[in-house]
Amino acid sequence: MTRALRIVLASVFVVSGALAVPGGRAQSIADAITELDVIHAKELLDKTDSDSPTLSFERARLAIYVGDCDTAAAILSSPSLANTPEGAGLAELAKSCAGATAASVVVEDEKHGVWVRLQDERDRVLVPIIVDVASKARARIGADLGSTLPRPLRIDLVRDLFSLSAVSGLPLQAAETTGTVAVARWGRVTMISPRATALGFPWEDTLAHEITHLTLSRATRDRAPLWLQEGIAKREETRWRPAEPFDATPSPDETARQALLTGRSVGIDKLGPSIAMLPTPEAASIAFAEVTSFMEYWIHENGTAALALLLADLKGLSTPDPSAAMRSVTGYDLSFWILRWRKYLRELPEPKHEKTLGPHGSSSEMGEVARRLRLGDLLFNRGYPKAAAEQLAAGVAAVPDEAILRFRAARALAASGDEDQARETLGTLKDIRAVHGGWFALHGRWQRPADPKAAERSFGLAVAVDPLSETVACEGVWTPRVPPGAKPGPVPPLPHNAARRGLCEDARKSPQN
Repeated sequence: MTRALRIVLASVFVVSGALAVPGGRAQSIADAITELDVIHAKELLDKTDSDSPTLSFERARLAIYVGDCDTAAAILSSPSLANTPEGAGLAELAKSCAGATAASVVVEDEKHGVWVRLQDERDRVLVPIIVDVASKARARIGADLGSTLPRPLRIDLVRDLFSLSAVSGLPLQAAETTGTVAVARWGRVTMISPRATALGFPWEDTLAHEITHLTLSRATRDRAPLWLQEGIAKREETRWRPAEPFDATPSPDETARQALLTGRSVGIDKLGPSIAMLPTPEAASIAFAEVTSFMEYWIHENGTAALALLLADLKGLSTPDPSAAMRSVTGYDLSFWILRWRKYLRELPEPKHEKTLGPHGSSSEMGEVARRLRLGDLLFNRGYPKAAAEQLAAGVAAVPDEAILRFRAARALAASGDEDQARETLGTLKDIRAVHGGWFALHGRWQRPADPKAAERSFGLAVAVDPLSETVACEGVWTPRVPPGAKPGPVPPLPHNAARRGLCEDARKSPQN
């Protein structure tokens, strides 16, 4: 799954009508919750004796923000709330969230200030690396945006899209259409477990992206428009860590430029309520590229200090129109900057592609590659690696830039004892076009004798994509497959790295396929 399809919904429930929050204490409570200052919000509510529908609603909202959906559902069952559109809508979310998290397990790392709720107990093994990524990303993003998230940072790790929808309120159809794997909403990050996808996904950068949304919500009192939310989140999702291969691939500028020139542009100010609500994955990819390109251009023209001022002005706005804040910071409104950015895109030089790796064939040819990949997997898992390598070699020849094909062919060759040919088949970074966990794990295994530091970087990148794959977790080695009836071979030793050791042990408990 590409990073462009990691869709985020970062809006919060908007109170209106019968439950509109008046000024004074009620407004302070609502603002504290929106800014994720749940301790202050609780203190204010504890000092309030009123049982008015407005304050009861805020008590329910606070309960959802701290992950207590059962309490929220109980509060919202009151007729004074259930009979209002706002109360009924929030009650539906609270009930679905309570159902999805009924048998969950909470693990809190008080030292690092990270709270993780696991829908699947097996995902406990992921908690140490989740905490590590979350704490590092929170610190860097907070420094960049001038806003510190309160502790603990709450993360829900769920097993599928149904649960993601139930816990966050994101419509299931939107999640399925655009490939959503994470949502920042209700003061928490809700993310699908890497266990849920066959090849994993870039979960570390996804988590950083969501943490950015929470930080922006706090910094602006959730008044940042969608284009700013998504543009800054895409910018920050890789800034918390060192640069890695294939960052910003494809180029947001190039994607946005091509969309503009071919009439496929979504439009910075035409995103709707969420990128997750766009009609196709392609539209979502273009939208992400456009907001990323736009915000990078705006920051380049105005400086990071201007971004800090923009966030502060958005928080202090008495109007929902972000153009007023942009005008106060730069002297020009949003429309002006969109025109300037489009002019910049049109004037960009034509991209220079050094070479096209492995031109992909017709649908029938690609179908043949898929057939050989499947046959190669079956042969490998039945203990016939040499025969598997023969099938997979044809796939590599047809599509040489696909890392998954190179990895599986190289793995089969290595299992059959031909390590020299395996290394040649795996290739180098120049031979592939995207990150694949298994490829980097095997690459790291062969890097280690000559360059342990480079190997460690490769292992880390593999875990950042597919941490529960045995080959990834076990640092480029795997449990030998043997033909039916044959005596099992020795199991390779566990990694010395503590985090990967736990992941490797867990991976070896799961059926290999």
